[in-house]
This record gives sequence, structure tokens and C-alpha cells, in this order.
Amino acid sequence: MSLQTCSHCGLRFRGRDNPPETEPVFCCAGCEAVYYALHDSGLDEFYDRRESWSVDEPRPVEQPGVNDDEVSLFDSPAFLNEQATRLDDGTMKVQLHLEGVHCAGCIWLVERMPRLVDGVIEARLELTRARITIRWNPQRILLSEIATWLGQFGFTPHPIRSHSVKSRSKAGRRMLMRVGICWAVAVNVMLLTIAHYAGLDAAADSGLYYTVLYTTFALSVVSLVVGATVFFRRAIANLKMGKLSMDVPISLGIAVGWGHSTWATFTGSGEVWFDSIVILTAALLTARYLQIRGNSMAADAADRLVSLLPQTARRIVEDTGEIQTVPADTLEVGDRIRVLAGDVLPADGRVIDGSGQVSRAVLTGESDTTPVGVDDVVEAGTRNVAGPLVVQVTATGDATRVGRLMEWVDSEIADRAPVVQLADRLSGVFVAVVLAAAVATAVAWGFIDSSRAVANVVALLVIACPCALGMATPLALTVGAGQAASRGIHVKRDDVMESLNGVTDVIFDKTGTLTYGRPDVVEVFGNTEAATLGCQLERHSNHPLASALLRWSRDHGVAPTPQHSSAIDDVEEVAGAGIRGIVDGREIAVGRLSWFCDVPDSLRQDARRTTARGFTPVGVAVDGTVQAVIAVGDELREETPRILNELRSRGVRIHLVSGDHPQVVATVAEQLHIDPEYVFGGATPEQKLEYVEQLRNDTDAKTVAMVGDGVNDAAALQAADIGIAVHGGTEASLASADVFMGKQGVEPVAELLAGCRRTMHVVRRNLAGSGLYNLFGISLAAMGYITPLLAAILMPVSSLAVVGSSLIQNSFRSEAPAATDSISTTEVTA
Repeated sequence: MSLQTCSHCGLRFRGRDNPPETEPVFCCAGCEAVYYALHDSGLDEFYDRRESWSVDEPRPVEQPGVNDDEVSLFDSPAFLNEQATRLDDGTMKVQLHLEGVHCAGCIWLVERMPRLVDGVIEARLELTRARITIRWNPQRILLSEIATWLGQFGFTPHPIRSHSVKSRSKAGRRMLMRVGICWAVAVNVMLLTIAHYAGLDAAADSGLYYTVLYTTFALSVVSLVVGATVFFRRAIANLKMGKLSMDVPISLGIAVGWGHSTWATFTGSGEVWFDSIVILTAALLTARYLQIRGNSMAADAADRLVSLLPQTARRIVEDTGEIQTVPADTLEVGDRIRVLAGDVLPADGRVIDGSGQVSRAVLTGESDTTPVGVDDVVEAGTRNVAGPLVVQVTATGDATRVGRLMEWVDSEIADRAPVVQLADRLSGVFVAVVLAAAVATAVAWGFIDSSRAVANVVALLVIACPCALGMATPLALTVGAGQAASRGIHVKRDDVMESLNGVTDVIFDKTGTLTYGRPDVVEVFGNTEAATLGCQLERHSNHPLASALLRWSRDHGVAPTPQHSSAIDDVEEVAGAGIRGIVDGREIAVGRLSWFCDVPDSLRQDARRTTARGFTPVGVAVDGTVQAVIAVGDELREETPRILNELRSRGVRIHLVSGDHPQVVATVAEQLHIDPEYVFGGATPEQKLEYVEQLRNDTDAKTVAMVGDGVNDAAALQAADIGIAVHGGTEASLASADVFMGKQGVEPVAELLAGCRRTMHVVRRNLAGSGLYNLFGISLAAMGYITPLLAAILMPVSSLAVVGSSLIQNSFRSEAPAATDSISTTEVTA
């Protein structure tokens, strides 16, 4: 086999030797289906433009298609009344979660819909929130037809179920409106104030002078009411709790500056600083909006998990046995539901009829399936991959296992206070020092020259306004987070950058983190022709291992397409064992070796060696005799050993905690030289959580980071000091994590550490600059060398200087960091 490049996603994979140059090659069936869908839709331009898009990592698509029952709900009056908006021109508008989007190419493709689908007027995709806004003419096309069109490209639309999403959007829009009004006021005040700076005074033109003066005063009142009240309310609330937060000095500076300017306006004595006050208010409000926006996007990730659960269920009517399709949220404990192969379970339950295989990847993060039969427990969010089941519901909604996990995550997000930023830690001391200095200045100048006392106190309070602490510090972190996002590293909370400097323990999940996260054929023992016949039979299976065998078959030039099909009859899938049937007149069976009676000793030895390497042996029998053993497994990423060695060399303890089989986990740990004391296989979500909590109680573990990708990791990610969700993870892991890696593999972890170190250097530089400015400024103002007017000028100038320091940072460089720079001794301490 030779290395080839997928014609759709660009992923490098091993395929059959010497394919025709004009024939496209694909890494999976999903990419093949989307490739031909694009060509059939006249979207060949997609591949011409792909090189200009920033795609962090080639990524195969999921098998396209949407659930017909769920799509049909998009046209129901109940759904449209709740989710869609009818506009004045008769068109309708709706927002949906769009599963499967990940790059700029997805935006280009989705937003081409109005040109290709009659009746669609507008389609806008917000990639960071996986949110699509569609406006369509219901007289010309149904919303279900739009969903089906998206489905052919691997995108699955889901309704937005959480009402908190809409409330957060409204709150964000209200804050953005405040920001816009405040900046409009600030610009107009600055334009009017230019006249004063140019020499306009009452003696020269009293009418114009007072018109400008009172207009700036009126505009400042607007800024005060619309913008500054945000800080006033928070400051008052903090003071009632006995806390001197950053809002207290910000409010004090704005109030004193505006109060003195108002006094000067109506008495005619003193300087007026309305321009500085309104600019300060607008700038601080902008920083606050950016923080709210970031928090809202993080919370949206948790809501997407709810949206990905099935909307409908097949409920069995008690008396007649008739199957009715009903909304999933109407299910009650005791209901019986039918779950077909490929369906996701809408509720927790117990199997009362049938047998099959279920994938608990949404809960465990692992790709292996589990056989289930009568009396076995199944959970909401798991997928039935083989065999119809009848399940009796035992829990719904928040009472399900996944619901309880997400409730725990949400409560931790609400209750757990983030690490207090350095600026916040200094604010209380800063306020006390400023107030003490103001009182001392007033007393001292009362004895020296009482006529100058008020001016010097006002100058001190104005120049000491903690603009740099209140604006430039979060701005430095926001800019750093933005640069990280451009590199595919998304940071949820600013304090994470500070915490990462002291990591002592890193807990890794296995599947999708240290490994590639999907089963592949690693090696074939015995008769290759027999293995090929087995792969032909696997076309009729939904088992995850079947996809690995099909890829291997395609790579060897026997792709399961109509052009290369064999005669296959009497197919029977045996739950927990395998699949058998007649292929080209020969009896073929594929499955566990324990299922077969006649297995040659040589192949049994190959199977044992396969198991010892941490892979799964799959037997292929022809006419009753096993003739081939196929080793299927999830291989380690090439960069994994190097990255772990880098972390280990800096004194970081490496832990491996996985829900996969203990023997497989132990084998992987041995390959990566991980201490057996820090290895835990077969871990449930609750056990992962317990492991993290016990480690945090260890006196040697100062800061614990958890790296994972599944709902089974969600609680552990939240419990750790720092939770890192890797590329391809489930929505629950994104909701729980502090950092999301948009790139595959563990190498971005090293890049994250280096970038956070540089960002925190910028923060410390800003704090040092602000500290020196305030030290000299307060001292000179107290001694009477700085007038209120000069203080009003220096205040915004100093803030702009620190803001500039934040904006010019280059914390996350465009080039990949060198190995020696990935993790420095200042980033990781033992």
C-alpha cells in the first residue's frame, strides 16, 4: 500500500498501490459521498478555493445523512411557532445548531445555499458557535428539505432547545447596544472638546462656549446613565458584601471625575474633563462586553449537547402495540420504546426485548461497542449500532445519566470561582492606598495652602484611576486568547493562562487524545483473499469495526461499490459475536475468534500477539474454517511519545486514565513509559472524577490538568484545575473544558503552554507599567506638581500606552514553536 491523499478532505492515508491518476481516492465512505454530492450540485469551485482556507488539520467527514423522523419535525407548526420567526415580507427565519462544521470551507459551502436551493433567501454560519441562520420562503421550500440538502454534505441541523441561549443572546445584544451608544457619545464629545483645546473661551464667544460646554455635559450624562451605571451597580453590590473589587476604583474614578467636571461647569471654576470620562467609560465597557461574549460562547457549547440528543422516539402503545413517533421530551418512566439500528437512545432504560450492540462513545469516549440483551441497562445518548431493541424507560431528561453529568458540570461552572486574576488581587489594596493618599493630601494641603487642596485631591484621584488595571489587563488576556484561537486553541477563561504556568500533573485520556481515535486495520495474518471476502460481507454491518475493514478493502482495490460488488445472500448479524453470510457462493463469517470452532494454531498465536499489542483480533472463516485474522486497533499518534517526554523532562507527572479495556490501556502505558501507578483502565465517568479529586488532594499535585474528549471526561475535566478538550471531542467535553484544541493530537498542548507563558509576560509588563505610572503619578499629584487638567490628559494617555502593549503582543506565533521553546522551566514547575 502507498500513501495517498483523500480527494475530499486532504487526509493522508494508506491506499492501494498505483491507482489511476484520473480516479479520485477517499479515506472513508463519508468523504466519497460528499465529494460526489459537491460535483452533482455544481460546487466544484469548493476544491479550487480550499487551499486559501485555514484548515488546521485534514479531517474526514461523518457518513452524511439525517434522520427522517427528526427532519419531519422541522415542518411541524409547533416547532415553527417556537423556533422560527415570520417576517413582514412573508419569509421565515430560524437559527439551528449545525453539527459537522469545522473550517472556512464549511462556511463557504453553507452560505452558497441561496444560489443553489430555490426558496432559500439567506444562509449565514457562525463557525465558532456552530450556529446557522436561515431565511426562506415557506411557499417555495420546506425547512425539512433545506435540512436534507445540508445532510448530503455531512451537516446535521438540530433545533436550539435551551431557552438560556436566547436569554444570553439578548443580554449580549443589550450590552453591545450600550457599547455603541457610549462610543457614539465619546466621539461627539471629543469633536466638541477640540474647540476648547483650540482656544475657545467665554470671553471670545460666550454663546458658542457655553453651548459646547453644556452639550458636552448633557452627552456625558447619557454616557454615565447608559455605560457607567454598569460599573456603579456592581461596585455597590461588592461593597455591600465587604469586597473591594475592580469595579470600585473604576466607579470611584468615573464618579469623582464627572462630579468635579459638573461642578466646574456650573460654577465656572476648575477644569472640565468630560472627554476623558466618556472615553474611559466606553473603553471599559468594551472590555466588559468582550468578557461577556466569551462566557456566552463557552456556555453555548453545553447547550449544543442537549441539541444533539434525539428529538423523537418510537413509543409502543401499551394496548395495541402500535408504534408512534413522539417528541422525546414527552417520554415518561415506564414507557416502552423501539430503538432501531443506527438510532440514538432518547432516555435511560432497560432492554426488555431484542439484542444488539451499542456504542457508548458519547459517554465513554471510546470507539468499542458493547453487546446488550434482555435486562441490560442502556443510557440516553448511546447509539444502537446493530439489532432492533425494545427498551423500557427508567429515566428521562435531567434524571438520565448524561443529564446528571451535565447538571454536575453546570453547577460547577456556576459555583466554582475562577482563579482570581492578579489585577483583581491588587484592586482592593490599590483602592485603600489611593483613598489613604487622597486623605493625606487633603490634610497636608489644608495646612500648606487650603485653596489648592481640592484641586490636588481631584488630580490625585483622576490620575490614579486604575484604567490599566481595569482595561489593559483583561485586554492582554483577550488578545492572547484571540491569537490562540487563530492557531486553533480556544481558551474559555482568562485565568487559565495564569494557571498553566504551574502545572504539575497532566491526566490524559487514551482514545482520540494519545491515539487517532478511530479503529483501523493494523495487520492481516493468513489468507488475504479470505480477508477481502470478509470485508465484502461487512458492507451489511453497522459495527464500528466494519468501517475499518471497509477502508482496508478499499485501499486494496476492492471497494464495496456497485462496480465491485459480489453476490451476497443470507446475511445474519449475531449480536456480540459477528456476521455471517454467503459471498460468491461461499460461506463467510467475520467476528470474535471465540465464535469459531476451527481455528488453526498459527492464527491463534497471531491473535494472542495481537491482543498483547493492545489491538482487537477479528477472525474470518471461509466454509467453516478460520483462514485469516485481522488486527484492528487505534494506533498511537506519531508525536505522542515526544510530547510526553518533553512534559516528563520538565517534572510533570503523566497519568493515563481511560474507559477502554484495562489490558489495552496497560499496553499503551507501557509503550509510552508511563508509571503503572498512574494508569487506570476501564474507568467509568464517576471513577475518572474520583481519580481527579483524589489527585488534587495529593500534596505533591499543585495544579492538575485533564486532557480528554468525551462526556465520560466532562466531570473530570471540570473537577481538574485545568480541563483541556482535544479536537474531535464531544460537546460535553467542550462545555466542561477550560481549553479546546482545534488541532488533532497532543502537540498543541506544548504550544498552549508556550503561548500562555508569553501572554502572562505581557500581563506582568502591563501591571508593572501601570504600577510605575501610579506610583509617580500619585506622588507628583500629592506634591502639587500635576494639575487636574494634566491628570485628565495623562490618564487616557497612560491607558492607551498599556492597551498598545497588549495589542502588539505576539504570544501565539504563526510558526510552530521549537521543541526547546514548547515548554520552559517557567511554565512547568514540579
